Amino acid sequence: MTVRIILFILVLSRLVLLQAQHAVLPAYDQFLKFNTVEGGWLASDATISLLLPDGNTLWLFGDCIVGEESAPYVINGDKSAFINNAAIIEHDGVMTACYQGTIEHPSSFIPGEGGDIFWPEHATIENDTLKIFAIRIIYQDNGTPGFNFRVGTTHLAYFKYPEMEYFKTEEVKYITDTTMRFGAHVLKKEDHTYIFGVKDTTEGIFKYPVPVLARVVTSVDEPWQFYAGNGNWSFNCKDAVLIGDRPMSESFFVYEKNNHYYLIMHEIWMVGELYLLEADELTGPWNRAGSVGIEKRFCVIPKHGNNFTYNLFAHPQFQNDGRILISFNVNTSDFWSIYNDTRNYRARFLWLSVDDAMAAAEPDTIDIYDMLVSADDQTHIIDSQPIIRTDYQNIIIDQADAGAELYIYNVDGRACYHASIDGPVAINRSKLPRSIILIQIINKKTTTCAKINNLQ
Repeated sequence: MTVRIILFILVLSRLVLLQAQHAVLPAYDQFLKFNTVEGGWLASDATISLLLPDGNTLWLFGDCIVGEESAPYVINGDKSAFINNAAIIEHDGVMTACYQGTIEHPSSFIPGEGGDIFWPEHATIENDTLKIFAIRIIYQDNGTPGFNFRVGTTHLAYFKYPEMEYFKTEEVKYITDTTMRFGAHVLKKEDHTYIFGVKDTTEGIFKYPVPVLARVVTSVDEPWQFYAGNGNWSFNCKDAVLIGDRPMSESFFVYEKNNHYYLIMHEIWMVGELYLLEADELTGPWNRAGSVGIEKRFCVIPKHGNNFTYNLFAHPQFQNDGRILISFNVNTSDFWSIYNDTRNYRARFLWLSVDDAMAAAEPDTIDIYDMLVSADDQTHIIDSQPIIRTDYQNIIIDQADAGAELYIYNVDGRACYHASIDGPVAINRSKLPRSIILIQIINKKTTTCAKINNLQ
């Protein structure tokens, strides 16, 4: 075997490895759009979305800080307040915060009851009413700021749509098992609305949430049917069965593609890993791989200082070249550090290719800070994913960053073309070797490769 062939194999091997790294791509623009929110939204978690009938997006958040910044990502503590939930309406790129009260004296979007508060889950719109699933949170001193609570029962908060005027919150009376919480994801399909939830389940010394499923025909206010196994549904919550044995994060998303269902989730216990589970039915089974389930770890998030990650949600109303938008929450065990850097308490966004994630040999790795611009860099120069395509005469490259380096290698691994990119590039194919060629584009933070047949 000649040295040139060995070099070509090495370059090709690197190409395969790099291609496997693109199941997820950082969605910088989706993070940055939350930097400027009318009404003073500064940081929060949950990050759940609902596509509204008018084409806008409703974003729902848990504990939230509202107020002013004294510098980029730095909160002015004298002009800010902490509330227990909030919302944002996104309309044509404009982000507007929603909560009760004023920016000077804000209060929760979903008002609390007594000393209890509500954290939002997913939502649905029925006629002129927005109905948000919400979990009652009860104060309990656990000795850690931000974690002094215990989780209660499932409620529905009602808002007039499109005015977004709150008028009541009610407990869902059909859920008679207090170990169950519903509303993690609401999915309308054909003649039913499906409501995913979790049931706290004990195995040995561990207790963790496992998926359950309910449905209604017309409205979430009508009597619920609970999946009871073997294709059966029951109006009695006590007949509900688990629809898998895979421990779930508190929020997750079930996405349908090509007559298959994919459950997208963050690993529980704040372990920085993202998973896809695959099933033929909404009812699963959503099992662990060891229980003949189909699950794929598609992304790893290394630990960063006091930060931790949790609870994923998908936002498929936003798409990019066949990829869907997903997010996961970032938080910190050092609560007061949020005031010095709100990125300690804001979601990160990724473009996910479900097909590439399921096919990848190894998971991608995403660092929660390397993927963002620094707090003192407000130019927001970001990497975009280049698009490489061909026509009869040219190889065409779009969306590469200015200053990216372009290399083309021939079959023996030698570079036969090199250029710095300042915009869209069209390279005449007749000036390149008539062979299989490899294209490499090196951006600031990413490397993209493609193999092209230039024999034609």
